[in-house]
Amino acid sequence: MTLPESTTTPRITAEGVEALRRKIGIDWPYSRWSTWNEEASRDGIRHYAFGFGDDNPLWWDPEHAASSRWGGIVAPPLYLECAGISPRVVLSDEQRRDRSSGGLPGLSMFWAGDRVRFFAPVHEGDRIGVRRFYMDVKEKASSGTFGATVMSVRRRVYTNQAHRLVAVWDADFVHAEPKPAGTVDGKQRAEQHVYTDDELAAIDAAYDAETVRGAEPRHVESVRVGDELPGLVKGPLTVSDMIAWLQGAGRYELYPYRLQYRNRRRAPAFLYPRNSFGAHEPMLRGHYDSAFARSLGLSGPYDFGAMRAAWMVQLVTDWMGDDAVVVQLHDRMLHFTGVGDVVTIRGSVIAIRDADGWPQVECAVTCANRLGEPIATATIQVRLPSRSNGLPGYPAPPDDGGLLPNMPPVAE
Repeated sequence: MTLPESTTTPRITAEGVEALRRKIGIDWPYSRWSTWNEEASRDGIRHYAFGFGDDNPLWWDPEHAASSRWGGIVAPPLYLECAGISPRVVLSDEQRRDRSSGGLPGLSMFWAGDRVRFFAPVHEGDRIGVRRFYMDVKEKASSGTFGATVMSVRRRVYTNQAHRLVAVWDADFVHAEPKPAGTVDGKQRAEQHVYTDDELAAIDAAYDAETVRGAEPRHVESVRVGDELPGLVKGPLTVSDMIAWLQGAGRYELYPYRLQYRNRRRAPAFLYPRNSFGAHEPMLRGHYDSAFARSLGLSGPYDFGAMRAAWMVQLVTDWMGDDAVVVQLHDRMLHFTGVGDVVTIRGSVIAIRDADGWPQVECAVTCANRLGEPIATATIQVRLPSRSNGLPGYPAPPDDGGLLPNMPPVAE
């Protein structure tokens, strides 16, 4: 499609897209200032897991974890979202110019999906390194949800202190021009549902029925295509729930006072638009500030895409048991979860395929809102223990280590 020339209002422009493309393959680093967890501490892992409602004892109970195959606490698969320090890389003059060449400032940006490949667990005490860079930038035609958009793909390559590849994570983000209030999130309802005592009792009963497989092995020989996974319920979603998520997953944009001032000196001004009384607040506040969310075209505050992805993985880790490993996630965020909504997560086994000599189980997972409408989907692949072959391992890492050709070298 033909894109407009630059204007003074936040718009998708040809030069903005080209500037974003010039950043592909150039590290966009996490420092001690911007990362949440440099080391996978016991507290950090527990805070992350509890932040999205996951009390699997493998993540937080030292005695339980010590008796598992892992010998100690390990992190939930998507803990990597809040971890990692980047190495210093050697940039050419051209790469320095490209990294600071601008892009699409002032646009709303929404998490659209993930493709994650896992190659090793994260143990308590691991020090996580990450190389983070744009993988692709795609122009998208107008849609009923956003209008004209651009999709950027950001890759994060995670390693541990032994330089072992832990995961390669590609995340899709939609960059969208502002729209009138309530026109983006068609699946939200302008009139908030008020829950009755009976409805809340039904939600509590669903929570009471949720179980974690834990130390009891789920052998691959006992699993069949079509098996249903026990469901999960999340909600009604509140601003307090999102505070809990941010306590665990962290966001450096929320640093206060002098630290926020320093962030504003480092970051483009559009990351901290002024609020109704003139103070700077981060763009992130659309998740909890009703008026600002409406200014982005939404009917109200909404959830975090990474939190919803963690919910879908939790469904599978609850089911699979301590001995199994998650090896791949592919998810899509279809619509927003608004404050006040209840989300039900369900899944089933859709395939069992040989992968490197091991039967790999593929589960289809769906998040649905209170009205039963799908708001996210995922396929999650796991390796379960086998009665005949023992404990599963992770796949071998790719030869390229997840990096693109001609990326900047790491400084000595």
